[in-house]
Amino acid sequence: MRLETGDSNIKKSRVSGLRSPVSGLLSGSGFSLVEIIVAISILSIGLVGAIRVFPVGLRASHRAEMVSRSTLIAERTLESLKLSAWEDLVPGETTDQDAPFDMVVTIDQPELDGLTDATRLKRLSVTVNWVQDGRVRSVTAVTLFNQPASSG
Repeated sequence: MRLETGDSNIKKSRVSGLRSPVSGLLSGSGFSLVEIIVAISILSIGLVGAIRVFPVGLRASHRAEMVSRSTLIAERTLESLKLSAWEDLVPGETTDQDAPFDMVVTIDQPELDGLTDATRLKRLSVTVNWVQDGRVRSVTAVTLFNQPASSG
């Protein structure tokens, strides 16, 4: 016994909608070996570029860290000098080493035109040096310190 329906398109669409796994590999809609090689080559070039940029970023980050640390050392030293007694701030130069930093503290009388009593001022200068990438780098902080009215 055979049932026939008047709609033969339903049968055809069901049958044509099924595909074998092998027929998909043979169709022209996939990637060819050349396309895959080109894509891998482009991806490799991009990755090599990204890998080469990474150390540059690390060096810049390390340089910024060293500048921040040396600036902090210089400012901290200036603030501790300003807490010293006026008489203890003797003009001259002292050095201190705290690896990887070398610090030079200079105390002198500034030469400022137009001031009637420049002897009541002292210039405090702190220079912090360090070696990075084969070059000596430095940060200098300078301030003027006025003799307090109660001192001698």
